[in-house]
Amino acid sequence: MAPVEGSAIYPFTRDGSVGCGHWSSGSTDYPYFGAPRENGRLHGAIDIYPPGGKGTPVKAIKDGTVLQVIPAFYTRADGEVCCGILIDHGDFVAFYGEMMSPALLAVGQTVKAGQQIGAVSGTVQLHFEMYTPGTRARGNWYGPQPSNLEDPTQYMLDLMK
Repeated sequence: MAPVEGSAIYPFTRDGSVGCGHWSSGSTDYPYFGAPRENGRLHGAIDIYPPGGKGTPVKAIKDGTVLQVIPAFYTRADGEVCCGILIDHGDFVAFYGEMMSPALLAVGQTVKAGQQIGAVSGTVQLHFEMYTPGTRARGNWYGPQPSNLEDPTQYMLDLMK
């Protein structure tokens, strides 16, 4: 079950996003996992741009349990506060970020695959991180990527076929 409907507007693979021409060469906003960001850090997610843009429903990709709700994950330049939700899906833990606030779910709540868990914010993208099983919380890290962080690219490519 893909987290959003439709094919992504921009590719979230390294080669695809660099080659698509949407971002200028050397951008610090590429959507691929490991893309360079400001201050030497690396992007810890893939950013999926659904064709529906803002308001697109975000769905759980598998059954799971909500571990953490981050009500102020990201604040846009226009002041919009975006939330994020960490869900234990059993064989991995997923963080769905840059969704409209307030969050639709609470810690401990169970979700079913395909259930709406939020909606894409004015960033017009879903920020998707993947962690190893057993992860209990998403830290607010800005240095090196945590050791329990995984590259979600191939997993998402398979889901969005």
